[in-house]
Amino acid sequence: MKTQQILIWALTFGAAMASGSLSAEEVKNAISSEKSNIDMSDPTDVYTYLGASYGSEGMNIKGQLMLSGDTAGHGQKSGIIFEMRNVFNEGDKDPQFTGIGSTGATFNDEADNSSYRLRYGTINTTTGVGWSIDAVLADHPFFGDVAVVQAGPVMTIPVAKNFYVWPILYAGLVLTDDNIQDLNPLAPAELSSGVDIASTVLTMTVYARYTISEHWWILANTSYTSDIGGKSWDDDVSTGGLQLESSTTELSLGYQKNQKQNVRLYASTADDDSFWVEYNHAF
Repeated sequence: MKTQQILIWALTFGAAMASGSLSAEEVKNAISSEKSNIDMSDPTDVYTYLGASYGSEGMNIKGQLMLSGDTAGHGQKSGIIFEMRNVFNEGDKDPQFTGIGSTGATFNDEADNSSYRLRYGTINTTTGVGWSIDAVLADHPFFGDVAVVQAGPVMTIPVAKNFYVWPILYAGLVLTDDNIQDLNPLAPAELSSGVDIASTVLTMTVYARYTISEHWWILANTSYTSDIGGKSWDDDVSTGGLQLESSTTELSLGYQKNQKQNVRLYASTADDDSFWVEYNHAF
């Protein structure tokens, strides 16, 4: 088993065991307190905001629109998150497969570095349990447009007053362009379905936040994705895989200037290690 996968399950199990030492009432009160107001350090909180960042992989923008808030004892928040990474398509680009020529495969184009994410989520402000649907669209050097669409539950685990954990389990599909005519120019157009379901996948993600003070916090998340059917998630394209990263870890240091503004410094293992500085404003 890969080290990253072991880390994910160990962190989740350890957090669950630690929270088990709290009484049910203490857990309920901790979760209700966590969700009662806007908490910009909580990755599952729902509120309207806009953010922008810049770093080694270019400029990113993101935001969230709150669809329903915890009003009149409703006990539920829901919202939509959108994100665009590398807005201006900066950086070195991978050659993109364009077909089969007389001498073999041709790569006469470049894959875009930009990617897009849309997520709908809802969270119960009393129990800290919720679920979300997550969709990511990116350009692949061989398959063209690739979308990963997943859905699953999330829970809130108050390990201690200053330490919270949020495990998320996703299951979903990988959708790719049907590039049969690139592979075989003589194939009739009607053979192309337009979109292929390349794989079914499972993703385990764990967020962990430690609150240093009223204004400072550290948020880490680690994620592991594996195929459960279809093409392999991380095998090379030459062996029939999708050649995508199976595990990523992200660490951020946040400074909360006031209730509605914060600045964060990020470092990630994705994209052969990347970093960026981000500003967020809530409304």
